[in-house]
Amino acid sequence: MTAMTGKRTTPTDRGLRRDTSRLQTEVAAAMDGDSWAILPTATDHVKHRLYDGASLRHCCLLLAEIEQAAKQHLEMAVRILGRAHIEAWLFGLYLHFGGYPALERIAQDTHASTITTYEEFRSFDAQLRSDKRKAEKRLVAVRKTNDGRARWNTDNPDKSPKPMLDEPYVPRLRESGIDLASRIGDFAGLKPATLPVSVVVDALTKLAPKEGFGRESFRPVYQIYRLVSAVGPHPTLHLYDWYLCPGGFVRIAPEPGGPSMINPTRISALYSTAFLAEWVLSSSGCETPIATEVRQRYEANPDGSAGWAPGS
Repeated sequence: MTAMTGKRTTPTDRGLRRDTSRLQTEVAAAMDGDSWAILPTATDHVKHRLYDGASLRHCCLLLAEIEQAAKQHLEMAVRILGRAHIEAWLFGLYLHFGGYPALERIAQDTHASTITTYEEFRSFDAQLRSDKRKAEKRLVAVRKTNDGRARWNTDNPDKSPKPMLDEPYVPRLRESGIDLASRIGDFAGLKPATLPVSVVVDALTKLAPKEGFGRESFRPVYQIYRLVSAVGPHPTLHLYDWYLCPGGFVRIAPEPGGPSMINPTRISALYSTAFLAEWVLSSSGCETPIATEVRQRYEANPDGSAGWAPGS
């Protein structure tokens, strides 16, 4: 996969929309074809292919939704989707080039996350049951006390009435009723272990020169991921600061100021999806002329001469 030669122009809104549509069409045509009709034989190779294809489809869906959000000028939606796309792309590359061992690591992470979520539900439900029992017991005692005081007040109208006790609040929340035990059972025999994005990035840096899909460190992609997290899905002070309009009086803007991240996000997502599509589709013998063309068009140069897209 060689870089495209010749002069390249800055991407336009129309060009981004066109290339996104063309790439989506090529991926859909390939994955709807016979090359991706997979018999579920449960072998390691088949499992890897299934999830390899699913990871590409996921990136394509996020790309399509980024484009829809961009069309409506939804700045925060684009940032949040863009952050999700970076993570999906990194895991997609890791899965594709890491083979079945990478799939096992992602399965371990899924297993660990499922256990944590299940334990959260169970812990909450148990605590809720306990809180309700205690509150109901206190309520019975308070009502009994209040009934006695009410009778005493009635029988002794010439004396100062005894005050009524406030009834304790009994939680009205319902238990979640969510049972993930069967899903946890799907990973029987697999040791749960988390897989942070930073670990995936380091693995890609090592895999890239060996597998031929890169020669530079993937650490800058992780740094971009962290930056986008700080000004997108996470309510940080960095994000809040962009709502503040200084002046004689500070005003709070209806949306964050500063440069828009919509087009850089669109370009990054389009480029990286095309990059992944080339490798995933070609591994099943599918031609990828559009993915190759799109990837080459938006690929950044390490020297910074085409710095509108992320290099990797």
